Amino acid sequence: MKRVTLLSGLILAMFAGLASAQVTFYDREGMHGRAFTADGAIDNFDPTGFNDRAKSAHVERGVWEACENAYFRGRCVTLRPGDYFDLDRMGMGNKISSVRPLERYGYGYGRRYEERRYDSDRDRDYYQR
Repeated sequence: MKRVTLLSGLILAMFAGLASAQVTFYDREGMHGRAFTADGAIDNFDPTGFNDRAKSAHVERGVWEACENAYFRGRCVTLRPGDYFDLDRMGMGNKISSVRPLERYGYGYGRRYEERRYDSDRDRDYYQR
């Protein structure tokens, strides 16, 4: 009986972790306009009608990788929790085509060559190398 309880507890903890990451993109600066929320990996924004439309973002939970091409290709940036009022500042305004949560989801996060990690607009150091 203890094995069943322990196993079910581990399974519940795993699914709770999967539901904990969330990012919302907006089609206008300052978190205005039409919104699109992701709580898991989206390898191609095209079917969602939000491909290359994001101008701002709010990361509620988790660390996210946002890429300019589908299937996590092209230039990618890492977004940490917080508000990103203008994605143009990091060169990603109207360019995001795929997004995925990092760390908790088994996507091994190894920094790519010359990748910049962006912090939310509330942080003074806008980006780190």
